[in-house]
Amino acid sequence: MNHAVTDRVTKTHRLVASEQELRDAIARELPASGLGDLVVMGGHFMLFEDEATGRLVPGVVEEQKDETMRRRVAGRVGIFPGYTWELSLDLLGEYAEAGVSGRLLLLINDWQYVPAHDRPAGELRAEFFEGFTTLPTSYEKALCDYGLPAELVLPSRKHQLAFPETWLKYRFQKAADRFVKQGLLEKRYLDSGDDTGRRDAEVAFVDADGNYRTLISCGITGCAGEITEMVSEVHKAGYRNLLIFAPGECLMPVQTGVDIALNLYGLPDMRVVIADPGGSGEMSTDDIYAKLVTVSTLRS
Repeated sequence: MNHAVTDRVTKTHRLVASEQELRDAIARELPASGLGDLVVMGGHFMLFEDEATGRLVPGVVEEQKDETMRRRVAGRVGIFPGYTWELSLDLLGEYAEAGVSGRLLLLINDWQYVPAHDRPAGELRAEFFEGFTTLPTSYEKALCDYGLPAELVLPSRKHQLAFPETWLKYRFQKAADRFVKQGLLEKRYLDSGDDTGRRDAEVAFVDADGNYRTLISCGITGCAGEITEMVSEVHKAGYRNLLIFAPGECLMPVQTGVDIALNLYGLPDMRVVIADPGGSGEMSTDDIYAKLVTVSTLRS
């Protein structure tokens, strides 16, 4: 295990090779005794287009009735959404028995696989979230099986059941302008590399070691920027302990986003644990833990 320190944040990282080791690591970093509160981000899924209806649907394997869609979702994210949802419920049940006030946070990737060839992406997103009044059936069943209420899900200021990534991206873009003016973020202009003379803008956070961590490039907010905003929203809601189950391919941007949030927003007394159990097509827990799972803890 190694340690690193930035201006306000201490960080630790370790690798685990089984679910039990993951649970043990979480218990060490987030001991129930004296914890008070806990938000768990689990069940994260992408939206995919159902070609039969032209509508967006949750990218959760258990929700797919069409075999083509099932293979598509499985090949992209595997069992990650359903697995981390149930793992989150199990953990929150244990914490509740110890007197910890827990909530679930459902982050939805509403941009990466949203097509824009026939209908505007914004229209498709709006249609999905307007109709997203209950959790996916498999998620509802898991809640029932664990004896937990749907009210456990933490609403965002955008939606009663979810934190849409596009909303977080837009919020961060607005906040970034203010941070640039305050000198907390740095804006640079990059040559486009063509003959137009156009210069693309890049907004970055400069860490204590002088490294540039890009948050917005060519007007597009990256994953780190949206996570920065999500952590800020959790803090504003009054919670100080956050457990994030992130897809493996998103681990580094999520770590960066949390680190920047704790530094940039100056969020005091916050503890965030990040783990990456799968998310790249793994269809069993054996596949997930064979690749090892990273557990990172950041404290302000």
